Amino acid sequence: MRKFMTSLAAVATVTLAAVPALGLLQAAHAEDHSATVSLVGLNLSNPAHAAEFAIRVDAAADRVCGDMARTNPSGDFTIAGCKVAARKQVASQLSKTQRQGLRMAARANPVAVAAR
Repeated sequence: MRKFMTSLAAVATVTLAAVPALGLLQAAHAEDHSATVSLVGLNLSNPAHAAEFAIRVDAAADRVCGDMARTNPSGDFTIAGCKVAARKQVASQLSKTQRQGLRMAARANPVAVAAR
């Protein structure tokens, strides 16, 4: 999970409403299987927000890859491979600043403070 978070580093910008993600085209069929992952309300340099973004990406990948599996009678692809490709595609659509923010979130260590 840490490597996944590191590769998806990002800081949401004010003008960015959503990242179109997972525009995976199935070669056997001319159907467009895609999903949109929203960054609204997320500061991807915040570890909790980065984790929420990862959950959103995984959910979108599950939907798209599941749809592709149902419409792929030849079975010439794997869901695991589809999800890896989806994550790579999401990472490629993030800006450099967003990727840096996610890397910062992945490096953050929780700090416990004791009070007397």
